[in-house]
Amino acid sequence: MRRWIWVFLCLLLLAGCGAGPQDSPAGGEDGASDAVSLPVTEEAIRAAYEAEGAAVLAVTPYEGDFLVELGPEERPALDWVFGSTGIRRRLYTGYAGIRDYEILYAGCVRFITDGILFDTAYRDFPQSGTVSFDGAWDENGQASAYDPYGSGMTANTEPYWAPLEEPASFGMAGRSEALLDARVTVSGLELLFGPMSGQDFDAAFCAPPLVEVACEGNVMTLTCRDTYLDCMALAQGEPEDLELLQQQGTLYPGSFPEGPLDGSNRFISRAEVSQEGSGVAVRLTLTEDAGQYTVSREYLGPADSGPYLRLSLRETW
Repeated sequence: MRRWIWVFLCLLLLAGCGAGPQDSPAGGEDGASDAVSLPVTEEAIRAAYEAEGAAVLAVTPYEGDFLVELGPEERPALDWVFGSTGIRRRLYTGYAGIRDYEILYAGCVRFITDGILFDTAYRDFPQSGTVSFDGAWDENGQASAYDPYGSGMTANTEPYWAPLEEPASFGMAGRSEALLDARVTVSGLELLFGPMSGQDFDAAFCAPPLVEVACEGNVMTLTCRDTYLDCMALAQGEPEDLELLQQQGTLYPGSFPEGPLDGSNRFISRAEVSQEGSGVAVRLTLTEDAGQYTVSREYLGPADSGPYLRLSLRETW
């Protein structure tokens, strides 16, 4: 009899260990984050994030669910909140703020960044991207059955192609730089920058100078602030850092000549460089084929050396 009592007690213990909540939106193996209390409203969403110390920039309702934009003190992010359960899912986390976005369908968002990095305030040219949970979660925010060919959250960024009439401003302000080279390429223009005599260009972060882009009619102007064609323009006598300057890949002392650049392409019929006060202006005469542009930041060497800008043009898509 005593043996059967022990068997019965063991069965009770096993049942107790196996018991637990069958549907736990807060945490759990499916990776769900804390849920917003039901019923889900904009007010409830803001209260949940504010209790965590997170700044909510916008809440956008969509077919019973909600898209939440977070920032700007922390890393910019997009969360999807499922209205039926209150489960919150992180869709996207980036380094630059989000300028604009569009919900394509439930859980899929197309966005454009503003280019301003949240941790350094450095301004890059905007990028565009699309993010989607693409079958990773069902309509209630629960993990979907594993599909090796389709499941999984996807996110990708790509160049943002701006219309010609859209102005832009990007780059690093507060330091003088020299324009070392400028060339018309197959689809645009490249500008290479380097240090001025007496300037420390081996800092932790080297980047192109502040550049402003504006288009009037068929003439696009790139204005490089605090930039000089002559690397000795600010020097006092003979430079002590001549050897260091020569290591940057150009022949110092020297200067880049003013006037028209060689070459043209399908989108640029003429390019001209000029020194205008404390800045360099590059004027591009565009053809009728030019409709959109984008800009990327590149480097010729390691450790951020040899920063240059690549301007690309294309027809309007």
